[in-house]
Amino acid sequence: MRRSIRTPATAVLALLLAVGGSSCAALESLGIGGAASVAPADEPATDAPVTEDAPVAETDTAPVVEEGLAVPACDALYSETLTTAFLAEERVSRGDTSEGDFGFGTTNLDLVSVLKNVRNDLRVSCTWYLPASESVSVTSVALISSDTRATIEETLIATGASKQESGGGTLFSIASTTSDISPDYIATETHFLTDIVCPSTLAESSCAAWVTSNYAFGKATPLTVDAAAQLGVYSN
Repeated sequence: MRRSIRTPATAVLALLLAVGGSSCAALESLGIGGAASVAPADEPATDAPVTEDAPVAETDTAPVVEEGLAVPACDALYSETLTTAFLAEERVSRGDTSEGDFGFGTTNLDLVSVLKNVRNDLRVSCTWYLPASESVSVTSVALISSDTRATIEETLIATGASKQESGGGTLFSIASTTSDISPDYIATETHFLTDIVCPSTLAESSCAAWVTSNYAFGKATPLTVDAAAQLGVYSN
């Protein structure tokens, strides 16, 4: 009969199994099994704490709000009463005529030059005319510096315009003026000047509103006063 030969390790294992209760300690002494021989399980990776990005403060730029007086559009220049009267006479509005060489509320070339030098967003000149006639009226509104106001007043006084305090400002009237543009163009002319709080769009320390009308074959004063009142700078 062939005898089976066990390797020393096999014999030891068989012996330890026979011993029973002390087998665990024995295995440990041999470096087999036990806590020391069991590779620790990989601990689950701990995710790094997620740091939420701090909310970025919104830097929305607020719209720039213009403050103070602003020049009106031509369809809002006069009161409803005056506009209705013009329409009843079948007069026609040409809108803003301040971009040309003519179509201003004055026929004095020095004052026309002053008006043309005012920024576009600070002036408007509105023309109404009666078709098939020479009856034309123009009212200009401009927001100007106090220095410019002084220049206008000096020019008006030099032309012989009458002057009176009215409506919280100064009213200059020319009963009949022969235009520097055409000697056949006879018209009345009225200017109103008053101090105002400078609008945010005009970088000046002191400002004025200038309302002037020129009316061929008509009376300019009612137009100037109406437009100034509609603008809120003329107080009755």
